[in-house]
Formats: sequence, C-alpha cells, structure tokens
Amino acid sequence: MPEVPQNGDVSARTRFNEARTRFLQDGGGPEAFQKIVRDFPEDPIVPWANLYAGIAAIRDRKFTAAKASLEGAIAANVDAGLTTRAELFLGITKNYLGDAAGALPLLARGQSAIENEAEKTEYLAAAAFATATAGDQPLQSLGLFDQLYARVSATEQAVIVARCEEVVARADREALRRVFDQLPNRQGPAMAAVATRLALLADVAGATDEAKQMRDVAGPARVAVGLPRSVSTSGSVSAVGEGEAGLVGAVMPLGGKQNRVAEAAVAGLGAAAGVGDGKGVVAVEVRAAGDADAATLAVEELTKASVIAIVGPIDGAAVDAASARAESLGVPLLSMSTRAEDRTGGTYTFHVVHSSEARARALARTAIDKGVTTFAMLSPESGYGKAVSAAFADEVSKAGGSIVTKVTYPADSKSFASFAGKLDGSWQGVFVPEQADRLELIAPALMAAGKVPAPVGTKKVSAGRPIVLLSTAEGITGSYIAAAGRHSHGALFAPGYYPDDKSATQKVFLERFIATFGRAPGAIEAYAFDAAQLIAAAGTGGRAALAKKLASGELTGVTGLIRFDSERHVRTDRGVIYTVTEDNGAYAIRTLP
Repeated sequence: MPEVPQNGDVSARTRFNEARTRFLQDGGGPEAFQKIVRDFPEDPIVPWANLYAGIAAIRDRKFTAAKASLEGAIAANVDAGLTTRAELFLGITKNYLGDAAGALPLLARGQSAIENEAEKTEYLAAAAFATATAGDQPLQSLGLFDQLYARVSATEQAVIVARCEEVVARADREALRRVFDQLPNRQGPAMAAVATRLALLADVAGATDEAKQMRDVAGPARVAVGLPRSVSTSGSVSAVGEGEAGLVGAVMPLGGKQNRVAEAAVAGLGAAAGVGDGKGVVAVEVRAAGDADAATLAVEELTKASVIAIVGPIDGAAVDAASARAESLGVPLLSMSTRAEDRTGGTYTFHVVHSSEARARALARTAIDKGVTTFAMLSPESGYGKAVSAAFADEVSKAGGSIVTKVTYPADSKSFASFAGKLDGSWQGVFVPEQADRLELIAPALMAAGKVPAPVGTKKVSAGRPIVLLSTAEGITGSYIAAAGRHSHGALFAPGYYPDDKSATQKVFLERFIATFGRAPGAIEAYAFDAAQLIAAAGTGGRAALAKKLASGELTGVTGLIRFDSERHVRTDRGVIYTVTEDNGAYAIRTLP
C-alpha cells in the first residue's frame, strides 16, 4: 500500500486519517469514508477513501455498497498496491453477492495483499466457495476448505463439511483417487468426504478390499469433523433424479440484510446435522443466495448435487423464485418464509414457519377453548400490528367470541400507561401483537392501569381485576421473565418457539444445541431444525415420495405437531402455545399443557 497522498485538501486528508484511525481501533463503519468521497470528489485522497469504505462496508455486511466503493478505487488506477488490495476485497464481496465466477480472478490477483489472519480467513472462505461453485476444477476447493475449517465457528464448520461432500459427489472415481493421494490433512473435512465417497463407489463396483480400506481412513476423519464414524450405504449413490436420502440442501441469504436470521437457520440445520456431537440425522449443504436470481441458481445446483430436499430461502421474492424452480425440477422445498400465506404453493413446496398471523389465530382459538370469549386489542400502528390484529379478530369472530374495544399506539412509543388506561369495557383477555422487548413495558402498564394479568379462571386479584394477557411475543428470550415475569402471570404467548427446559419434546434438541453453540436456540433455529427432521423422517424413496409424505403425514417437532394444508402446504397445526407460570414467587415460561 502506498502512503496517503499529501498534495490534496488538508481537511480531506485530516478527515480521512481520523476515519481510518476509528476504523482500525473499533471497526467504524463506511459512512465517514463515503462522505469524504462525496465532499471531495476530485481530491487525490478519494481512491484511499473508497478502499476503506469498501472494507468497512464488508464488515457491516453491506455488500452492494462495498462493491461500488471498491470498484471506484480500482477504476482510479493510481497505484498497483492499492489496486491489488481493492481487488482482494472486491473478490470477497463478489463471492458474498453470489458472483463466484467474477470473484475468482480478483481473489487470485489480490491474494498477495492479505495483511492479517482475519483477512486470510475471509480470503480462504471466498476462494474455497467460489472455486467449488464456479471453478473449472472444483476439487481444488477441498484443500482451501481444509485450511478454512480450523478458523471458523462450529456452525460454519458444518457448512464446510456439507460443501466438501457436495463437491466430491460430482467427481468421478479416478479424480477422487488422485485427490485422496494428494490431501495432506488426513483428518480434515476434505478427507472425510473423499474417503467416504470412495468407499461408497467401491461398494457399487464390488471392490470389497478398497471399500474396507476407504472406510478405515474415513472413520477417524469423520469423527474429527463431527460425523458418525460409520459410512452408511442407504441411498448414498442413488440417481440424481431421486436424490440421496439424508442429503439436504439449504438456500440462505447469508451476508445480506437478513444475515442474522440466515445464520440462525444454519445453526438449527447444524444441530440436525450433528455439529458438535456427531448425532446428526442429515448432511446439510448450504448455499448463500442474496436475491431471487441467486436463489434460483442455488436450487438448480443443489438439485444437481443430489439433495433429497431443500430448506429455505427466507425472503418473499427469493422464496417464490426458488419454489417455482423446485417445482419444475421436482425437488421438495421447505421454505423458511415468515409470511407463508402470501407465498406461492405447489406439489413440492412446503412452508414450515408459522406466520405471525397464524400464531395470532392459534392464540385466539386457544383462549376461546379455555373459556375466554371477550377481548380487547392493544396494538402498534404499523403494518405488522394491523395485519396480526386483523387475523386475531377474524379468528375470534369465527369462534363466536367478540372484540369489545381496540386501542392503538404509535409504533415508536416508549410509554404505554395512557394507552392501557383507554382499554374500556368489560372483557376477559387483551391481545397485544408485539416484540417481546416492548411487551416488557406494556405488561407493567396494564397492571398499573388495574388490568392485572392472571391465569385463566382467576376470580380476584389485588389492585384491579384479573385479565388474560395474550401476545405473539416475537423474539422472546429468558430476559423477559426477569423484566416482566411478575406482570405476566398466566399470560398466553405464541412466539413460534421458546426454549422450555422442562419440555420433554424439546429436551434433546435444547441440550444438544446449548452444548454445541453455547446459547439457547430461538424460533428460527427451531423451525430449521424441524425442517431437517421432517426430511429425515420421511426421506426414503426419492423426492416424489418425500413430497407425498410431507403433504399427508405429521411429525411431532419442537415447534408443534407439524401438519400441512393439503393445497397450499402452509402449517395447519397450532404450533406451541406457552404460558407464564409461578412457583413460590419464581416465574417461568412453559409450554401450555
């Protein structure tokens, strides 16, 4: 890297140095560098500002912005060192954006500009995935994956193991034998995949001695990367048109605006794949896809890789595009769309996540089944608030109940006492469609207004009258109990999933997930885990048979007794309803019996 030019505007140079210092110290974002480019478009500092804006944007997962800044730095062509470094990060960016072919030459030219271990990890990830996806010799990605494996998290390691398996599945036997002889790491993910595949191919060819030799090598390598030691032959080399039983694809918007949700889904799939304990029921191959076009391409590639089914995507447009392609290819797709009712259906498309509206309807039915028939609604003035409240009110009406009063509040409200006080009339339960962290503020406001949350059937409470609190409680975690447990006694929640450590249905999943990832799972992790479990439970007999089983069967998962509508393939089960219990002053969130 050349020194920063000293012949430009002093204030531009000063602002750049300050922004760079903040970036190097605390990872400051791209905005300060972008502003320099806008304020001093002709200054010689601009290529340096564009370079740092691009690097900072990558850290913030703003890849479109990163691409524009880095291309600006390269176009300036002021210095070979600066250009090479910009090419390194542009290659990383293009890989995140799904342009593997465009990433490869940039990564090759930019490799010499790597300055530290963090950058080397980013480079290895981009180079490995781009080579596997678009390189003319995808088996060359195996060595890169081996190098990357020890540098990343357990979730990412599961992705690497699955990707190595997908790469070797497309290779012929002789090519794999050459790779087997050349791999330096005998217990990495590459060796686990190569030796396993060679053992299976030897079985098919009747080469008993070679099959035993490959199994002897594959066993320790598989254990080292969290897979079962033994190599199963069930469905392992079936035709591409049928899919391999136990091999699941996933299409996730990793690196995009929904990266956090995508990573949560990958963690749930990782638990199903046996990351950490080797007790998986499927192998999972994950593809990053940031938009509809990338999702379509990912579905095509995964289908060619013989997956039995695909989990994802999440975004609406990507789900519709992926669904259409999966239908044409005849591969089951279990979408993770959070608005399933708005998505397209089909013979091979299933939506595994309960929408907020579906959970609101489940709350209404549950409350009315327990004798609560009159309701108030307290909801935010937002698209979410209106849609979910409407679904709740519609279900109440269908079940013979009534909405007595409705109060709304600005979506950015931080105080709720006045709104709680406006809930007039005689009603038994109040429905609040909200995020859990805002419900923490609303529950105490209800109690202060004399509407005291209590279990169904409570006749009398001090300082007010008993009511039943109902909420979708989006994103609820254990912190809710500490903040508002005593203000929510008897409440009924439908967040999709909450980690109840006393639930027999959840016990194994919860313990394994915490042991692997060091934290409790959330709703997205649970839905992804259930999707993989569904595929594993019904995944023999090929893709068409799997689709028929999904359409007509049911499975007890951690998110409920999973059943799909016969036409649109959205969830028809109520999912799991939770309630706030109290035992000697200790509050907890438990599954409702």
